[in-house]
Amino acid sequence: MAENTNTYINILIDTLRKKEEILKSLLAKTEAQAVILEADEFETEAFDTIIEEKDGLLEELKNLDDGFLDLYSRVGAELKNNTEAYADQVKTAQELVRRQTEISAELTSAEERNKAKLSIRLSQGRQKIKEFKVGAKTAAAYYKNMSGKHQDGDSYFFNREK
Repeated sequence: MAENTNTYINILIDTLRKKEEILKSLLAKTEAQAVILEADEFETEAFDTIIEEKDGLLEELKNLDDGFLDLYSRVGAELKNNTEAYADQVKTAQELVRRQTEISAELTSAEERNKAKLSIRLSQGRQKIKEFKVGAKTAAAYYKNMSGKHQDGDSYFFNREK
């Protein structure tokens, strides 16, 4: 069982390393979103592309988590019973988890900042749409009003009443 346990622990550590890389990628993509949100001209297509890429990374992360938990359920009892035998590997795993926690906290913070920036962007967009609608209504009312005032053949300089 010890050989299998060593193999399982090494797989767990590899999984933790992969998770760390995915978290770093998510953080980089979140920072790229921040750049798009801060730009003068909002690039919807680029923003949507990043969202799709992040969705793929999150799915991959979920799969790694599921596999990790499944594997840990097989070796968790052995690790608890023989902590000295696996001390180095456990220490490595703990360090990886600590780094992941730091990256996750940074990622959460960046996501919150982006959420606030996106909210501002959307409200600005709504304001522009509202201004456009008001302008369009005003122009339509003006043209409607003016269209009934003058008929072909009438002069602008003479009063209709004479």
